[in-house]
Amino acid sequence: MNQEKRQATLTNLLHTYNEQNYPLCLQIATALLAKDPNNAQVWFICAMSLYYLGDVARAIDYLKNAQNLAPNDESIAINLSELLRKAGSLKSAALTLAPFLPSTNPDIYFNLARILSQADETEHAIAAYQEVLKLSPNDTQAAYNLANLYAKVEAYPQAIALYKTCQSLEAHFNLAHTYVMVDDVDSALILYKNLEAYFAPRLKELGESEELYQAYNASRADFYFNFANALRYAGKSREAERLYQKCYMIAPKFEYVINYAHLLLSVGVLERGFGYYQERLKLHKEQTLDNARFFQSSRHIAVLPEPAAIRECIKNARVLLFHEQGFGDSVMFARFIDSLECKEKYVFVQAPLRRLFAKRFNVVGEEFNDFDYCISLPSLPYVLGISLLEDFAHNALYLRDVFATTPAHSPSALDEFALLDSATQVVRDSCLEGIVETFTTPTPDTTKPLRIGIFFHSNPNFAYAAYKSIPLEKLLASFGSCAQKGLAFSLHCIQPEPLESIVEKPTLKSLTTESKSSLESLQAPATNTQDRILYTYALHDFYDTARLITAMDLVVSVDSVVAHLAIALGVPCATLAYKRYDWRWGEIGKSRFSGYCGGEVFAQNVYGQWEQVLQELESYLLRMG
Repeated sequence: MNQEKRQATLTNLLHTYNEQNYPLCLQIATALLAKDPNNAQVWFICAMSLYYLGDVARAIDYLKNAQNLAPNDESIAINLSELLRKAGSLKSAALTLAPFLPSTNPDIYFNLARILSQADETEHAIAAYQEVLKLSPNDTQAAYNLANLYAKVEAYPQAIALYKTCQSLEAHFNLAHTYVMVDDVDSALILYKNLEAYFAPRLKELGESEELYQAYNASRADFYFNFANALRYAGKSREAERLYQKCYMIAPKFEYVINYAHLLLSVGVLERGFGYYQERLKLHKEQTLDNARFFQSSRHIAVLPEPAAIRECIKNARVLLFHEQGFGDSVMFARFIDSLECKEKYVFVQAPLRRLFAKRFNVVGEEFNDFDYCISLPSLPYVLGISLLEDFAHNALYLRDVFATTPAHSPSALDEFALLDSATQVVRDSCLEGIVETFTTPTPDTTKPLRIGIFFHSNPNFAYAAYKSIPLEKLLASFGSCAQKGLAFSLHCIQPEPLESIVEKPTLKSLTTESKSSLESLQAPATNTQDRILYTYALHDFYDTARLITAMDLVVSVDSVVAHLAIALGVPCATLAYKRYDWRWGEIGKSRFSGYCGGEVFAQNVYGQWEQVLQELESYLLRMG
C-alpha cells in the first residue's frame, strides 16, 4: 500500500469513526495495522471502537499498544486512564497519568481527580479539581464535581459557592440539599419550589425506554423526599406530610415511608405512625448481628398482618422480645413490655443491658429458642395499638423500683463505684490526674448540694453523634456560671469511657489548670470536705450506670441512652438536644418542652449552636437550687 493510498485509507478510517460506524472502523483499522503495525493513531481508533462496542478489556490492551508507540500523547494516556478507572484498576489509571504531571492540560487533572475520588482519596481529589479550575475556570463539570466533594467532607460554604456557578438541574438540586445541611432552610425551600416544575408528572414519551422513564420517576420521588425533609425541619409538618405521601406514591421506597412515620410520630399521630414505622423491618439487617436470626425467624410477628391478630395469636403463647436498634431504643421501648398479654415473656437485649434488665424481666441469651413468637421491642407500640400520648407515657418509670432495697442517696450508693483514677493506671498517668480524685463522703450539711450526673458525648457509631454531642468545656463553663450565682452542686460523669479518650487534650489541660481555667468558678464555697470539679467512675455496663444515676438528684444528658435510662429510673432528666432532635422527643421546631418520652428537653434554636440551650439549662438549674 503506497503512501497516498495509505493516507486515503486513514482519512476514510477517521470519517468512519466520526460517523460512529465502529464495526467498519475495526475492519479498516485491522487492514491498516496489517501493513503498518506501528501506527499509534490507528491503534487508538481501533481501541476506542472496541470500547464503544463493549469490549473494554481488548480496548485497554490496544490503548496500551498505542501508548507504547506514542508515550507522550496526552490524549492516549487520558483515554487509557479513564478505561482503567472504569475497570476498577485505579492504581494503574493513576500511574498512566503520573508522567504528565505537572501539566497545563486541565483534562489530565480532571481524570486524575475522578480516579482519586473513586479511590476515596477525597482530599487529593479536591486538590486535583482545584487545579482544573485554575487552568479552566469555566469548567462547570469540574466545579460540580468539586462541590460534591466539598459537601462530602462537610465544607458546606465552599460547596454552596461552587454549586451556584453551575446551571445544571443536578447542581441546583444538590444546592438545595446543602442549604438544608447548613440549616438555611428558607433558601432551600425557595429553591425546591423553583425546581418543582422540572419534576412534574408526565407520560412516557414516544420511543423512551422503560428504564429511562423509571429513572425520571425515581428522580421525582427523590426530589419530593428531600423537599419534604426540608419542610419538616422548617416546622411545616402538614406540608411535609403531603410530600412524603407523594414521593411514596411515585416510588414506594422504605426510606420514604420511614421518614413519613417519624413525622407522624413526632406530631402525636401514633397509631398510624407506628403502622408505617413497621416498614423498617423490610430494611436490610446485618447477618453478623446477634439478633439477625430473630428477624428471619418464621415465628417473627412480621408475618402476621394486623395488631389485633397478633394480640389474639400470642395470648397463650411464649413470646420473646428482642432488641432491634440502639441502647436508647431498648430502654425506651421496654416500657411497653408489661402491657403485652401472653403466657410467658422472655427478653433478649444487648449484652451491656442484660444485668440491669434481669432485675426487671426474664432475660435470656442469644441461643434461647424456647418461644412461640418473637417481637422486636420497637414493634411493641404497633402490636399494642398505642394511639394516645397518655398510652405512650404509661409505665415510663418502669425501672424506678429496681434498686429500691438501697436508698438512692445513701453514702453507699456512690461508695460501691471505683473512681477511674484508682481503677486504671492510664487515667492516673494522664492529664486528668488533677480532676479525677478519690470520692470522700460529704459531711452533713443543711444546704444539700445537688448531685448532678452529666453525659455529653454520644456514641460515635450512632447516627448524628457529632451533632448530638456537646463540648465538655461548654457544659462545664455553664455549670461554672451556676456556681458563681450560688448553686451548690457536685458533678458526676456518667460517660463509660475515660475522659481522655473522648475529649481533646487541650480541653483536658484546661480542666487541670487552676490559675487560668475558665472552670475555676466550679470550685464554689465548700459544702463538703472536698472541692472537686468532676467525679469520673469506672462503669462496666448499664447496671452500673443505672446505679450511679439513682444516686443523682438530676441527670443532664445529650440525646442518648442515658437520658432514656434516667427517665425510666424516675430521676429528673434535662435532655440537651440538637435542633433536629429525634421524633421520640416531639415535633421539630420547639426549644423548651417536656419530651414525649419524659424529662425536660432543651433544644437548639440555631443549628449547631449550644449557647441558648445552656442559658435555658442554667435558668432551670438555678430554679432547682
